Amino acid sequence: MTTIGVLASSSAVSPELLAQGMDYWVKRGYTIRESQHLYACRRFTAGTDEERAEDLHALFSDDNADIIIEAGGGYGSTRLLKKIDYELIARHKKPLVGLSDTTALQLALLAKAGLTSFTGYVMKPRAGRIVSPYTEASLSDCLEGREQIVSGLESDYRGNPVEGRLIGGCLSLVVSVMGTSFFPNPDGTILILEDVSEEPYVIDRMLTQLENAGVFDRVAAVVFGVFSDCKAKDPQDGTIDDVLNEWKERIKVPVFTGLPYGHQAGSLVWPIGGTGVLEAGKLCIKGVDFNG
Repeated sequence: MTTIGVLASSSAVSPELLAQGMDYWVKRGYTIRESQHLYACRRFTAGTDEERAEDLHALFSDDNADIIIEAGGGYGSTRLLKKIDYELIARHKKPLVGLSDTTALQLALLAKAGLTSFTGYVMKPRAGRIVSPYTEASLSDCLEGREQIVSGLESDYRGNPVEGRLIGGCLSLVVSVMGTSFFPNPDGTILILEDVSEEPYVIDRMLTQLENAGVFDRVAAVVFGVFSDCKAKDPQDGTIDDVLNEWKERIKVPVFTGLPYGHQAGSLVWPIGGTGVLEAGKLCIKGVDFNG
């Protein structure tokens, strides 16, 4: 029987909401292991930095915990990055699943421990749903090491297929670790980005920061996911589509849009650190083997 360890490395999550998410997996035959400080709350984080780091280490060390799934997002994973024992993580590699604020943690674990992890799902219900069938199927493909093919992407690029390691996640968190030792080497990678509830000018500012840091000059391609509820307070600021369309022209490497990944109810789940191939309006995501 597969055991899921539930971790809260960011903000506290309502016990009632979390119970709904955990019950969903119990009914499907999984065993749940709650981390020691899962229900802790300290201002805007789920307990102290030390408690959350302790829970992270405990779940990775526990050979009976097969998968680790984040309770939710919010804020706080960046505060843990200097407290993590990356050698311990490297010795006990296993799937870690998260989204949003988990991005910073996942990028650091890739950079420092060589851990591939999965982004696109958290345990608590989102957008009024415990989990969409699309997300459940995509997560299952990731955990079972199956290839995924996502069609319907849009791009003006008509060249040869672009293959590279997949990095990225929530744009705000990508920017938060960029320029630090916790940011993976972007050379030749496929950079996937999404975000939620940021005004268009804020998205533009963060993309500009990536440009100024030279990230767009080093990646092989950029893929834009869903930028949920990224609306301007002032109509004259334009829309998020205006921002993304401008950057499609401004970025010199191939840019693809329309990836169903983000904070919406039905999100793709994909491996940060895995391999992807972009071609002819689709992204092929190679399966990940944790036993290899």
